[in-house]
Amino acid sequence: MSIITLASMDESKIPTMDLLRCLGFQPDSGVLSDPGPGLSFDFGNFKLTASKCLNLRCVEVVLCLGVMSTPRTLGLMHFEMPTKMDSIKQCAAWIVWNLDQHNNHSLFRPGRDVGWIAEGRENQRLLPWILSMAEYEARPRCSVKRDWLRLALKTLAENLADLPDDAVVAFSFDGSVLSIRCGGKVIALPGEGPPWTVRIQVIAHKLHRLPKRLISERLEVSIWESRIKVDSWSYAGIVEQSGSAVPSGIQ
Repeated sequence: MSIITLASMDESKIPTMDLLRCLGFQPDSGVLSDPGPGLSFDFGNFKLTASKCLNLRCVEVVLCLGVMSTPRTLGLMHFEMPTKMDSIKQCAAWIVWNLDQHNNHSLFRPGRDVGWIAEGRENQRLLPWILSMAEYEARPRCSVKRDWLRLALKTLAENLADLPDDAVVAFSFDGSVLSIRCGGKVIALPGEGPPWTVRIQVIAHKLHRLPKRLISERLEVSIWESRIKVDSWSYAGIVEQSGSAVPSGIQ
């Protein structure tokens, strides 16, 4: 069944085994599963089975297995899927991504027409690791010259010495200037990159150990997973929308 014909399907979490049936997987008494039976799909040149079971970490998953052969190679492929997924599009993308990976990183070509293969490739942006990579690439960041950053960190260390441990230090970037605000003072240094829509606040005592040895000519300052990263050093903080006291959903 084509993904397109299932566009109206509920996009909330759906049991993966149900989604596989919608993609054309058939009950297979030869595939062990709990509950049974398991499922299988014949691509014409390759059979993929799916069973619900516990993996080696005692986590319930949908385990997919198959033997993929070419004129020169023969190999066992296996991958895990969560027991529930966001949509049938994500389910198809998950399968196709793994088929391509196990096919010597080239495009897997079924032996018969399977309409959702092409759609699965088109929707790989829905995969959790692809989403995470895209979010990481879009994280707030800027690059600054080493000499400017060294001076700014030295000034910050001097200011921190006069502040209580619970004082707040805020980092923000407007597209041209990286600003570090602490104790009513502002340390500013030029930087390059897109302006940040958020700022991050860090408690002063977490900044008592600041980078001293800076090697590269230009260094990156960025925000990821509620941490400010200065070169290879990172410090936990609270991310907020710029000019707002409302925490941001940014990672």
